[in-house]
Amino acid sequence: MEKKNFQPQAINSEILLRHWLGAIKYRFMTAISETERNFAAFDAGYGVRTPIEIVCHISQLLQNCYSTISGSPHVRLESKGWYEEAARLFDKIEQLDQVILQCLPDQSVIETLVQGPLTDVTSHLGQLTMLRRLAGTPVSHINYSQAMI
Repeated sequence: MEKKNFQPQAINSEILLRHWLGAIKYRFMTAISETERNFAAFDAGYGVRTPIEIVCHISQLLQNCYSTISGSPHVRLESKGWYEEAARLFDKIEQLDQVILQCLPDQSVIETLVQGPLTDVTSHLGQLTMLRRLAGTPVSHINYSQAMI
């Protein structure tokens, strides 16, 4: 195989982070669409978090990202009802998107956010999708790489 000589291109951190947030929003909407309220309490057993616990945790992770970028104090979020949790998660995505527009953090902070909470959020979205399958309402096949984010 012939090695191609590619010139490295700088990655625009703002665009990448904002696109990641768009992907989180899209995957979350996919994971919870057409679920019943009782899905929030689905218990897979073995100490696995319920969907509502996962959504609250995701909101907490996004809140922590916001606090890290904005320099505001870290606050502990209390769990709410299913629809309120979903609405709060969308709000946290929007808040984080806005703070990224206003104040792009240093490269080391971006790397920490990607390595830690943003990757964790992505993993938890996969858990929600798996729990849907276990609850009997699997997500239809989606080619996420072709989604309009």
